Amino acid sequence: MSDLIFGLDIGTRTVIGTLGYIKEKKWHVKHHICMEHEERAMLDGQVHDIEKVANIVRCIKEKLEEEVGYALKEVNIAAAGRVLNTQMAYVTKSFDEVHEIGPLDMQNLQVEGIDLAKEMLERERKIKATEYFCVGHTVINYFVDDYVISNPEGHKGEVLSAKILATFLPKSVVDSLYAVTNRVDLHVSHLTLEPIAAINAVIPENLRLLNLALVDIGAGTSDIAITREGSVVAYGMIPMAGDEVTEAIVHKYLVDFNTAEKMKQAMNYQEIITYEDIIGFKNEISSAELKACIEPIMGQLAKQIGKKILELNGKKSTNAVFCIGGGSQMPGLIENLSSELKLPEARVAVRLADQIPDVVYECEMTKGPEMITPLGIAMTAAKSMQQQFLNVNFNGEKITLMNTKKMTILDVLMHAGIAHTEIFPTKGRTLMFKCNGERIRIKGGSGEAAVIFLNDQIASLEDAISEGDRIHMIFAKPGVDGTGYVKDYIHLLKEPITLYVNGEPIYLPMILVNGDMRSQEEIIQDGDEIEVKTIHTLLELCQLLQMKIEEKLIVVNGNEVNGEYLLQPFDHIDISNKVEEQKNNHMELLEQLLQQQNDSAIRLYVNGELIELPYKEAGYVFVNIFDYIDFDLSQPKGTIQLILNGMKAAVTDPIKENDKIEIYWKK
Repeated sequence: MSDLIFGLDIGTRTVIGTLGYIKEKKWHVKHHICMEHEERAMLDGQVHDIEKVANIVRCIKEKLEEEVGYALKEVNIAAAGRVLNTQMAYVTKSFDEVHEIGPLDMQNLQVEGIDLAKEMLERERKIKATEYFCVGHTVINYFVDDYVISNPEGHKGEVLSAKILATFLPKSVVDSLYAVTNRVDLHVSHLTLEPIAAINAVIPENLRLLNLALVDIGAGTSDIAITREGSVVAYGMIPMAGDEVTEAIVHKYLVDFNTAEKMKQAMNYQEIITYEDIIGFKNEISSAELKACIEPIMGQLAKQIGKKILELNGKKSTNAVFCIGGGSQMPGLIENLSSELKLPEARVAVRLADQIPDVVYECEMTKGPEMITPLGIAMTAAKSMQQQFLNVNFNGEKITLMNTKKMTILDVLMHAGIAHTEIFPTKGRTLMFKCNGERIRIKGGSGEAAVIFLNDQIASLEDAISEGDRIHMIFAKPGVDGTGYVKDYIHLLKEPITLYVNGEPIYLPMILVNGDMRSQEEIIQDGDEIEVKTIHTLLELCQLLQMKIEEKLIVVNGNEVNGEYLLQPFDHIDISNKVEEQKNNHMELLEQLLQQQNDSAIRLYVNGELIELPYKEAGYVFVNIFDYIDFDLSQPKGTIQLILNGMKAAVTDPIKENDKIEIYWKK
């Protein structure tokens, strides 16, 4: 038979090769060889010495070729679950107001979580995330306003959060496995992950919709995989397994490691165990005594496994737990683990190779739980019609994905390093301010989401992909920030009007921003408090200009008026100091006016410099100074300060000979 499928499990302690075939929907195991590494060429599932590992693989290959009578060219392998890197990311998204959560919000958060997991991976390993395959991710929990919600779609809230688990496989692991097979002239026809191979062997397809845990207890680590909705959704590992139990026996009975291993294996089928300690004395102990010795460490192992399962499964137990691997048969493990997970013991079970459904053994071999993964590798290859890698074209570049599950456009984007902000647009910043005590919000723009094409057809992130597909994406455009001008909000209270006070224009309503007078062209900043002063009468105008109306002579459009006068657009208002009439002072007043006419200039000091103003019968007010000095009012640099003879001044205060004036910006 020349169509045998070659499955190869390159483990840390042993390398196992199997040959089999499918007949009438059953897997037939034709040949089987298991060999141990003579030296530590593998550590925790990672090839460390390619040549040494290649030598043992070559030996197994040659032995199997002798049995079948022809050269083996194709092989099927798996990457160890313990080399997977798992990152738990917590991401959150705040909305401007109470928001009904939709599918896009959840997808956005999911992509952001994978981005964050990649960043965490890069910081931890100090290597680019592109050096890893993302082989799976799952949402452990969603939260709406800090409450756990299993499916937030349709719920309303201000904050959506998620805890996301992402799992990565180093490309170096795949490369090293390929380096080994290349050295022995074997072409890898299928590559999978050990947890997937084991699940394919142990858990029939009709059970994979259930939430199950697979625990592979080896020598150095215990590898965990969680299945739900037909797929492996989470992977994990704890650095504790059979070796810790063996070491406990070493220290208790003063034996070497190999002797302790034999004692550990013997206690399952011998009542009395004979051993020789390192001093040379022969001893006997009962299996019950040995089980009591390892009971504390078994409790610790079960506790750590249970804790990791709960972490990977959103703080809840799975429906059932399947235990495989040589360490799964250690006494007390199942009882302790079921207690930790609060599951009936019947739902925590060891799976043996002879319990795999639809398997026929045509050769002599052990059928313990340590044989599950080797058989699963070959069976997975036989049943799978997919390639181990999937190649697609993304925006003109080739992308290679590890084909461990149903692959979607989202997987392509994550592998290509596309940030979530390039898929889902960032919303423009909302501008918040107050106008006369009323809270006003100007929302930022929503932006434009990315547009994705799959083979020239509009597609979504969840669309499945196939070998050779062409994916093109037009990247998202961010939303613009909310903006506003003061002039846009003056009309809320009164239409603006223009007055002329002593010849200078004044615009009403008067605008104060954070207590300072500002132009209506001012751009509103986040958190500004705008006050629009409405003014109807002359008295209100004088009060705003900090004038005492009883001390002023006010003429509007040529007529003297009082404080009750209602202001009208384009009023010309002349304000001067009131001169108290006295008898017989007409000539004195006339002489003063004539003297003013004869004066060629008014001399005063502005910011320490002498300024001369030409004579003007009506006199000058403070605001006139700006016509004679170089002071740029068009580009405010803070709050303008007006000081007259050491006192704060108003723009309409009169100025006279020898006055001292200071004008500057206060930041």
